[in-house]
Amino acid sequence: MARNLEVFTVRIRKATRQIHSVSDALVNAKFAISLRDEKVWGGGLFIFYHVFAYLEDTKDRLNISEYNRLFVHKVLHRKSAFEEDLQHYLGDEWQSLPKSAALENYLEHLQNLEKENPKLLMAYIYHLYLGLLSGGQILAKKRKMFGEKNTNKDVYIDKVTDFSGIDIAQLKKDFKDVMNQIAEEMSDEEQQAFIDESNQVFLMNNLIVNSVGGQDQVIRALLYKASAVFLVFVGVILAYKMHK
Repeated sequence: MARNLEVFTVRIRKATRQIHSVSDALVNAKFAISLRDEKVWGGGLFIFYHVFAYLEDTKDRLNISEYNRLFVHKVLHRKSAFEEDLQHYLGDEWQSLPKSAALENYLEHLQNLEKENPKLLMAYIYHLYLGLLSGGQILAKKRKMFGEKNTNKDVYIDKVTDFSGIDIAQLKKDFKDVMNQIAEEMSDEEQQAFIDESNQVFLMNNLIVNSVGGQDQVIRALLYKASAVFLVFVGVILAYKMHK
């Protein structure tokens, strides 16, 4: 059977386009309106911390050459950055916070892959770290633009999305190049299994994102503020008409 000559990362992007779009829409809906609420932001960091931490810890446990190669730069190790952010947003007790059922299922799935087919964990590394270098940067910029302004304290810089001094575009290119090199060493069956698992990555991500709490309170608060402004506006108009 003829080898598929299309660049592997392009094949992945095409194969996951639909579920990826759903995932992007869900993240935007869940987090964009909550950028002003630090607890909600911290809740999002909390769920993804456990996944990123698992992948980084597994790297040391497995010591598989292909797995190691995907960490093309030491800056991709984000576990300690997550922990610093979680300490800031959720306080000293963040490690004792309960995990959602969706997160527990996610971690159980990763554990099963580690036992049965550890190389498929690379699908999670590829999509999650690429997502952090892409969508994560966009969310970080939105937080700076729309987050709560408090002149009484220093502005905290999110560590997990801070890649100061790093050429992110080059880092993404290097990351994709290594992924393509690794794919060249795979059989057709291994490549297809990787693509199938890539769709699972986005499905699992969607489930844990959907489990993050706190958005409803933020939405209600924003609606309350908007309603108050509207009522004041209506009152001014009525007063003007009555005394016209």
